[in-house]
Amino acid sequence: MEHLLPREIATAIFLLLLGAARCHFVSAVTQPADRSSSAANWMRHVPAYIASGAWAIYVAWLVVAPTKFVAWERWIATQGFAELLGWIAIPFLAAGLWLFWYGHAMIGHNWSFRIRLRQAHQLVTGGPYRLVRHPLYTALFLGYLGTMLALQSWILTAWFPVFVVSYVLFAREEEDVLESAFGEAYRGYRRDTGMFIPRWVGIRAALADPAARLRARSLEVPADGSDD
Repeated sequence: MEHLLPREIATAIFLLLLGAARCHFVSAVTQPADRSSSAANWMRHVPAYIASGAWAIYVAWLVVAPTKFVAWERWIATQGFAELLGWIAIPFLAAGLWLFWYGHAMIGHNWSFRIRLRQAHQLVTGGPYRLVRHPLYTALFLGYLGTMLALQSWILTAWFPVFVVSYVLFAREEEDVLESAFGEAYRGYRRDTGMFIPRWVGIRAALADPAARLRARSLEVPADGSDD
């Protein structure tokens, strides 16, 4: 099987843009951590970093490796179906990149490379955080699925459950720290949102608000009382 360059180029561009976005937001964080915040368990951080590093390194290998070294582990030999999956991968990659950037922009200076609270830390519940508690991790899952569909690698497929479990551990540790800081406010937020996938109650509320605003505008009466 020959290299399918459009798909491999798309995954390479995705990883480069993802890395650029992370570097941008890391450099933008200047607020120091709050030393009084509860310490997080580092043993629940490390698996996610290892899983992400393995994903990025192996995708890079699939992109640059000679065909004879990687053709054996492709899912599909039928060129037409492989191309179709490659096209399906593009929306996953684009959605993952967009959500990663949007989620980072919303959380702003509250984000840190390690799980810890910043000074004057705020509980962010707007934007994508209105529907899911960890949109940055959802974005990574979308990106992973996109690279898996594009490159059709058995090893990437087998690694995906490890990737998900590592971020579940990371997210649970993050939630423990946030609950210790925000108490009932965070517990209420957690009841109304999904960890990585939106809950129906959150989707319904998000859809209801714009509809309510439209109804309110339609019922507004001009201030001068005219019928025009």
